[in-house]
Amino acid sequence: MKLLALLLSSVGAYVFIGLFVSLLILGAVGGNSNNGGSFEGVSPINISPEVEQYRSKVEEECLKNGIPETVNLILAIMMQESGGRVPDVMQSSESQGLPPNAITDPHYSIEVGVKYFSIGYKYAKENAKQNVNETSLQGYNYGYGFIPWAINTHGGWSEANAAEFAFMKSGGRKRDNGQWKYGDQLYVSHVMRYLVANDGSENGGIKPLPGGHKTVEKAISEGSKFIGRSTYVFGGGRNQGDIARGHFDCSSFIHYAFSQAGLNLGPLSSVTTDTLINKGPRVNPSDIKRGDLVFFDTYKVNGHVGIYLGNGEFLNCQDTGGVRVASMQNSYWKGTYNGVIVRVTQ
Repeated sequence: MKLLALLLSSVGAYVFIGLFVSLLILGAVGGNSNNGGSFEGVSPINISPEVEQYRSKVEEECLKNGIPETVNLILAIMMQESGGRVPDVMQSSESQGLPPNAITDPHYSIEVGVKYFSIGYKYAKENAKQNVNETSLQGYNYGYGFIPWAINTHGGWSEANAAEFAFMKSGGRKRDNGQWKYGDQLYVSHVMRYLVANDGSENGGIKPLPGGHKTVEKAISEGSKFIGRSTYVFGGGRNQGDIARGHFDCSSFIHYAFSQAGLNLGPLSSVTTDTLINKGPRVNPSDIKRGDLVFFDTYKVNGHVGIYLGNGEFLNCQDTGGVRVASMQNSYWKGTYNGVIVRVTQ
């Protein structure tokens, strides 16, 4: 009765109205957060909805272990290990000396898996002369011992030393498929295939993106082919020789991706972030869509550019790792993102 009296009083009316307005505002903010490609159950990279559902837990554990930049890498590992279809989603049991699939809680599997990966990744990051991600990935499959061995003998992972390590550990015994009988010597390529941007089609069981724009999806698909086989070179990517070698900077990469989709963004020889910013109308951040160009204030205002994929991810050529899918929630990109968005195709 006291509650009813309060609601009927003038003070209660103000409280009720205030609460109602607050809920409306929260609803509007929540709605805007999904604009521009936050596709329910669909990942902007090539992983399944069953794996994408664990993104927030992976983000939490990566942050806890001091490796927030590896979220997509962990999700790709999960895709390779289980596809998100069994409780031990990261197949972490064996790292604890347990039988396979002994862990029955997906969140605990992620906690254990991310912690184990972080140990090798941090060591590789500090000591490897090449291929930090690849060295860490192969170590996740072979066991931590591979990482210092690969670094001490070869400076880091390579396809050849992954095979060499498997040969040593297998005692020269082979499987029917010709691989050495130890781990997965092709583990790196098996994981990396999931780090390409979802091209909007149903590919290998990955849920397709709804209503993908033909030009945008083609540009993303063509640009993603350089993930893992490209190098950032300032001023690179402006001739066919550079393109063949995968040498791009951020703006030449954008030009290349869209040119492959039939969209001309001006002369290749003179493309810069300053020219790309004038190739379409500015877009309000609340209206961002997949395929829009997102700009960042790096070495100068609007000094870096990428292609927005959805869910806060973008495809770009960056000075660490070349062509990559990156998160706008990464501390560096979050700090340099300036809200400038350009739509180059309608």
